[in-house]
Amino acid sequence: MRNLPFCNEKWDKKFILAFIITLICAITCGIVLYKPVTTNIYFVNFGSDYVFNIFNFNNTPIFFTHLLSDVIYFYLFFLISYCTKFKYVTLVFLYLKGLFFGVYTVILICAATVSGVLVAVFVFIPATLLAVFVCLMLTEICRTIDKRAACALPLILAVADGIVLMLLINVVFRIVIIIV
Repeated sequence: MRNLPFCNEKWDKKFILAFIITLICAITCGIVLYKPVTTNIYFVNFGSDYVFNIFNFNNTPIFFTHLLSDVIYFYLFFLISYCTKFKYVTLVFLYLKGLFFGVYTVILICAATVSGVLVAVFVFIPATLLAVFVCLMLTEICRTIDKRAACALPLILAVADGIVLMLLINVVFRIVIIIV
């Protein structure tokens, strides 16, 4: 366990604090922006389609949208942290991710009633928080990774995050549906 790169590396506590504060502010702004955003039909359609696909266990659209989003964000965080010394610039993109996370969560909870609450609590929130943690991990440990494997790491992590999403949908959510 001591040979892993994130065990040997000391994490930047100021960056982690800024990361958490930015995420909390973005989620709060997303919750506040719920009412103006509901006039945009795209957000409401996304919420209803997401709930519909989860309840019908239609995994393909959810997996590919989640995978595409994760690949873009993970490579963005990775390239900024790996190629430059300005890892605080990633907080801008974290703010955008947190803002959309807050808006979509409120739309799932408010617009899709009980089914939206179940989907948000058991699928959407854990999957997105895992993706945010991976973004934090990429910004902190990307310089200690072997240079040959560095370019493929965000893609591998995005696929792993997509597999965790599929496990949340097909295992955890099915158990919850059976119980409820």
